[in-house]
Amino acid sequence: MKQGNVLKFAPNFHPALWGSESWEISVHPAGQSVVSDGCTYAGKSLSDVLPDFPLLVKVIDAKTRLSVQVHPNERTCKVTGGDPKTEMWAMLEDGVIYAGLKPGVGPKDVEEAVKSGRFEELLVRHEAKKGEAFFIPGGLVHAIGDGTLIYEVQQSSDTTFRLYDWNRVGADGKPRELHVEKSLQAIDYSLPAPTPAVDVKCAFFDFRQIALDGELAVPASSGGTVLFAAEGSFSVNGVDVPRRTSVLVPPGEDISLKGAAHVFLTTYK
Repeated sequence: MKQGNVLKFAPNFHPALWGSESWEISVHPAGQSVVSDGCTYAGKSLSDVLPDFPLLVKVIDAKTRLSVQVHPNERTCKVTGGDPKTEMWAMLEDGVIYAGLKPGVGPKDVEEAVKSGRFEELLVRHEAKKGEAFFIPGGLVHAIGDGTLIYEVQQSSDTTFRLYDWNRVGADGKPRELHVEKSLQAIDYSLPAPTPAVDVKCAFFDFRQIALDGELAVPASSGGTVLFAAEGSFSVNGVDVPRRTSVLVPPGEDISLKGAAHVFLTTYK
């Protein structure tokens, strides 16, 4: 395999009221990745190279907490509009997340909590630890807490319904728009709160963590393989991957890893 077939990308930052997102690997029109210099296809958008890339990979740096949100799934998006979004969070540092509604919570409880400003009472709060991963399927109510750093793998979608925003205002001094009606249509009340995991496997991607110390061969994936240096650094097929950097190995390529690092590895179909 040619070294240039390991794709690295130019920085792609998205500032927000609450902090920032680094869109590590994306073909979404709201923020496409561009292949960096030194790689085959340098200067091209990823959509020109792998137009069917089905994921959006981010690093989320929440200086303050995000709004309480829900995304549609394949079924509810036909009612709400937008694109379905199932995602996974892996903690890059210890932090607080909110994921799932407490048992017994229903639509009336949600509507009343939005109006009363007491929504936090309905949410399951997790004191999440570095290295823990949480599965966030479409339909699960969630939020990211203050000072939390997360690696996220999701379907390629930018559809978010803001259910509650902690009674704060936007940059213009006015409350930000809420999408309560669509949120109520998108919520799946049957979903339990997630439990911490190391690996996450779903219909859209397989995520696992590797404690790399030396060399490791990874079989080729029929889809592509996303690699991220959560801690330390490593090389993949001779290409250096510094700490907190993402690369993409295209479908069908064998993978040879070398180094001392905590590696996040995601394959897709």
